[in-house]
Amino acid sequence: MSSMLNRLQRIVQAVRHAPDIQHALDLIADRLIIDLTADACTIFLASTDDTEELVLKSSRGLNPDINGKVTRRFGQGVVGLIAARAESINLTEGTKHKCFILVPNSGEDSFPIYLGVPIISHRKVLGVIAVQRAGEAFQEDDEAFLNTLAAQLATSIEHAESQGRFKLVGSGTVESATHVVKGVAGAPGMAIGEAMVLNRGANLASVPNKWVTDSDSEIRNFKHAIRNVQEDLTTLAERMRDSLPEEECALFIAYAQMLNSGSLIDDTLRDIEKGNWAAACWRDTIEAHARIFEQMEDPYLAERANDIRDLGHRVLRKLLLEQSLMIDFPKQTILVGEEISAIDLADVPSDCLCAIVSAHGSGSSHVAILAHALGIPAVMGVPNLPVKQMDGLKVVVDGYSGTAYIDPNQEVLAEYCGYLEEEAEIELDLLSLQGKPAVTSDNHAVVLRVNSGLMADHTPSLRSGVEGVGLYRTEIPFQIRDRFPSEDEQYYIYKNVLDAFGELPVVLRTLDVGGDKPLSYFPIKEANPFLGWRGVRITLDHPEIFITQVRAMLRANIGRGNLQILLPMISGRKELEESLTIMRRAKDEIEEDFDQVISMPPIGAMIEVPSAVYQIEDICSVVDFVSVGTNDLTQYLLAVDRNNENVADLFSSLHPAVLKALKQIAVGAGYSNTPVSVCGELAGDPLGVMALLGIGIDSLSMSTGSILKAKKVIKSFTMTEMKSMFDVAVKMSDSSDVRRMYSERLDERGLGGLIRAGK
Repeated sequence: MSSMLNRLQRIVQAVRHAPDIQHALDLIADRLIIDLTADACTIFLASTDDTEELVLKSSRGLNPDINGKVTRRFGQGVVGLIAARAESINLTEGTKHKCFILVPNSGEDSFPIYLGVPIISHRKVLGVIAVQRAGEAFQEDDEAFLNTLAAQLATSIEHAESQGRFKLVGSGTVESATHVVKGVAGAPGMAIGEAMVLNRGANLASVPNKWVTDSDSEIRNFKHAIRNVQEDLTTLAERMRDSLPEEECALFIAYAQMLNSGSLIDDTLRDIEKGNWAAACWRDTIEAHARIFEQMEDPYLAERANDIRDLGHRVLRKLLLEQSLMIDFPKQTILVGEEISAIDLADVPSDCLCAIVSAHGSGSSHVAILAHALGIPAVMGVPNLPVKQMDGLKVVVDGYSGTAYIDPNQEVLAEYCGYLEEEAEIELDLLSLQGKPAVTSDNHAVVLRVNSGLMADHTPSLRSGVEGVGLYRTEIPFQIRDRFPSEDEQYYIYKNVLDAFGELPVVLRTLDVGGDKPLSYFPIKEANPFLGWRGVRITLDHPEIFITQVRAMLRANIGRGNLQILLPMISGRKELEESLTIMRRAKDEIEEDFDQVISMPPIGAMIEVPSAVYQIEDICSVVDFVSVGTNDLTQYLLAVDRNNENVADLFSSLHPAVLKALKQIAVGAGYSNTPVSVCGELAGDPLGVMALLGIGIDSLSMSTGSILKAKKVIKSFTMTEMKSMFDVAVKMSDSSDVRRMYSERLDERGLGGLIRAGK
């Protein structure tokens, strides 16, 4: 068993590091002939144009002239049969099978024993791997090995195919036409700009290529970083001699000696001279040397690959730190990365950032929500995004469909320039709604508030006619610091937002970290972070953090009176009562410290945990209002991690189950006349606006960029129409049907441009 596992791992690792798809396929074919003692191996891949056609991309043991010249439709021949059925076929007389089609002059008629398996990723057949031989039949173990390998290779082949479309040459140009990548819609809108890949030195694999004109400067930086790491390692070995065995200290000396000279240094210098920057050349050298060790049979030697990578990270961090280059952000910056954080967003000047493209995350992940707040399009969860090759390339981002066009040709550019002009016309029409009330066509008033926390300037929100802040995310000021902000620091932040909105209500949510909102100085490592220590659970366990924040909020409210406080991640009444006890203590302290009587502001609970849905009446008996966080509520109801791109297509707040839960919340809160609002992303989705009003929830909070779109939808329908639509939607069985129905209603009113590119 361990032998099979080792063979699988070696093949998969080699494929992951292949420079392009052809190298990857040829490598697989070569290894399979050895590992399965086969005489021939063929690999067919499905066409990328959805024609259900398979093309022979690699063969070993047969006439090499047939590569690229043999095609099979799904269902045609044994290869097509495997693809159509999506299951393996093991034949002792394959050449006599009724579906077998002999390729003339290929030589395969000499190998009747046949074993073929499909390559499948996310329900889609990507291709077929087949091995043939003369002599003994393939055994069950052979079939199990090939099936296991195909399952593991699916992602690697997709990755190799994607990376292979970007073959960088010495000048830094790209040998390809438009490369289209598809993720999920993170935030609506469109943008055309230049890709900027940020790298903080934490991960060698995420270092992008950057072509430079001054190789001498890169060489000096590299050599300086090497010397500094050598000095650090030597110093570290001396310091640890008293606490570590001599053989352990010798490891640091060995590291330092590896940096003296030899292929690690020479190979890197040679690549730098070709025009790439030092960090990328060092990345390639380290990976090449690490792979040599990984392929070794001896477990001890194979483990040394980790030592090589550890050394690589040490030098990389020093290299990036000591270069200390001021980043010159393009005027239209599209931030690209494997995983983009809130800190990455803060690094880019707000007047430069125009879009986000991320390999990981989903439409409801924290960064996507922040993109929504900034009013910039985002494409999240892009599988096999060629991050390393994208720096400096022109990119078109379509946040409506979740599509990005890398290095677009003139046709694509012209198309999206036209879409941007149409979007500008739509926005001009929406501007006529600024300052006007949100009222349905049958005169039902709707309260629209803004979600805030990222931007200090609230003027755009006020200009659009919002009726206050429905959700202020206080975690943002915590995330952009390297320590907990003091009470005074928080006081001035909250005072600023309370002052900006005058008498309009401002709902400040208490600290909501954990899950996908980490604090670098307060690390939380959990197997299931979304089901773990987060939100009010953290602040109740750390009352010193909670009471400091509440004190700052109450102080900021003195002389104003427009504060409301919202408690996140409430799962039951007990948490509310414990929170209220601490909040009353904070009130007493403020009254004593400032020698004046203050009133307790309205306190609300976020409804985002299923248990809170079923206890809504009990919760409403304790608080003054409730606000529904549809992002987490959807995640928990559907058991879909909202940050996992593998299941992103299953996440939808328009799912009938979510709609039923929202209706239950509205009805339950209605028994005590407790106000209900929705502050999740559903509230800013034009389709979501229609659904929520149909439920009877008429207080919505959203990003500034969604306010005027929401008004347009509200003014275009009667409340009666939206209630009728909801009655139909809630009886549907699938979220796609619900979305289609609401989209059709928008199209009927000429409002399709609110949810897609172009009118």
